[in-house]
Amino acid sequence: MNETRDIQSIFMTGGAGFLGKHLMRWFAANHPNVRFTVFSRDEGKHAVARHEFPQHTYILGDVRDSDRVELAMAGHQVVIHAAALKYVPQCEDFPSEAIATNIDGSRNVAISAIKNHVSRVIGISTDKACSPENVYGQTKRIMERLFQEADGWSDTYFNLVRYGNVIASTGSVIPIFREQARQGNLIVTNPLMTRFWLTATDAVLMIANVMSFPAEYRATIMINRLAATDLLTVAYAAAELETGMTRADLEGSKDFTVTIVGGRGGEKVHEDLLSPTEARQTERIDKTMLLYPPGRTPTTTWDDAHIYTSNTPDHWIESEELKGMIEEANE
Repeated sequence: MNETRDIQSIFMTGGAGFLGKHLMRWFAANHPNVRFTVFSRDEGKHAVARHEFPQHTYILGDVRDSDRVELAMAGHQVVIHAAALKYVPQCEDFPSEAIATNIDGSRNVAISAIKNHVSRVIGISTDKACSPENVYGQTKRIMERLFQEADGWSDTYFNLVRYGNVIASTGSVIPIFREQARQGNLIVTNPLMTRFWLTATDAVLMIANVMSFPAEYRATIMINRLAATDLLTVAYAAAELETGMTRADLEGSKDFTVTIVGGRGGEKVHEDLLSPTEARQTERIDKTMLLYPPGRTPTTTWDDAHIYTSNTPDHWIESEELKGMIEEANE
């Protein structure tokens, strides 16, 4: 597979959203000759993205439509598959819709890539795919396994990246907390809940790294050992930025309240990036973990991998660091 610098064309499903725009900005700065084809069903996001990136191509379509996907994908070197239904409560309420997009749509992408002789496909996954307890996580775990299976069907390389919450991304809780802070009442599900966090730049660099993986890393899932923090710290960090007040001042203010409403259906208290079962199939390279498909043995042992959970991360994000990450994301 060619190095990232040799790539000329990228086909990205769901590419008109937050991640797609950050990928296009990164490539514009580092590999300006790369051309994207953005494939999604959101014409409003297409218009916004086209305004910032007029050099790229935008195609309306749905990954559920296999013929449309195959036709639009023709002639591309790399596919990044980011299209998904990802809101946990909605996926719980409408599981058939989540299956149609996240599983059937992913299979359409895989088959179309093989038919079009694409060099590499990169699937965007989530920590919720690890020991999944909700429909969204279950569909993304199946997507991971579909891509790992598809890697053996042809010369097309399939890889995945699995990560946590990208700060300020579409659907992120941080903008919601900032709006609530303006109203003087933070609404928190479970203050003890912990989550993994990373910046958009972190996510982009993971994807760029996978693009140049050698043959021995085919079908692996790249997982970085991310930092984490609790939900109440996130809520107060967002409120501090929005109000200009310190947490102590907010806690002491009679005009500011925090309402605890309890967890929603399908939500874990703590997320996992790597489970005990998966650890046996995982190679650890510094802060990166490569999860191999069943039947392939990594070079490291069980003791070298370990499970990785958001309440026991390598690094705990404190409020000041988190505020800096949020401000960076909004630049």
